[in-house]
Amino acid sequence: MKIPQDKKQHFLAGFAITAITSLFFGYIVGVVVAILAAAGKEIYDKVTGKGTPELLDFVATVVGAVAAVATSVAVSWIWRVVAT
Repeated sequence: MKIPQDKKQHFLAGFAITAITSLFFGYIVGVVVAILAAAGKEIYDKVTGKGTPELLDFVATVVGAVAAVATSVAVSWIWRVVAT
């Protein structure tokens, strides 16, 4: 199954927004900011007509956010196991 380039970009945006925001404010805030950014982008597309609002773009961004948290938790767990 080929994943469209724009969905990959939305995934990476959600991942990056969550990862960076979480460094300063924690996971919950990171995910919330990514969700708000995803919704804001799709609303912007709808209101301005400069893009095509798509539910799957929103979903791809949120999946990226969740993947960032999962990656961080996994790396933290592995780090603790290896360090002890």
